[in-house]
Amino acid sequence: MHVQEFRRKISAGATIIVDGKELDVLEVVLFRFKDKSFYIKCFLSDGYVLADDAHSDAFVLVREVTCDITEPFPKELTFDEKSFTFLFEAHAVAERISGEEIFKEGDSETFWDYESEDGSYLSLGIHDHSGERQDFYGKTVHDIEFV
Repeated sequence: MHVQEFRRKISAGATIIVDGKELDVLEVVLFRFKDKSFYIKCFLSDGYVLADDAHSDAFVLVREVTCDITEPFPKELTFDEKSFTFLFEAHAVAERISGEEIFKEGDSETFWDYESEDGSYLSLGIHDHSGERQDFYGKTVHDIEFV
């Protein structure tokens, strides 16, 4: 499924199939970047998080992890015995939410994203208001179905 179609269809309470897993959508958050572009982040059942990337027309499916990588974050790093290359750093603000209030409107996050050659994805993040780390690890996915 393409990101634009996903954005038209996604809603809290929906059930999706991604990476062979049937997951419920608990919250949908529209995060806005400084340049006015945005991404959709969905908090799912079983601790999964799904975020879209309109630029690559793909999605990342991740779960929260604890890692000991500290700032300043390097351009290349190793996690879970895999080599990761830095993709980008970004800051975004939750502009619109629906569903559970896992993330609240107006909350913001700064994150540094990495990818490995096998499609594994690592996002090192800081919740701006609390200063707490929130790191996610998973993989890039392309196929999403609505149940």
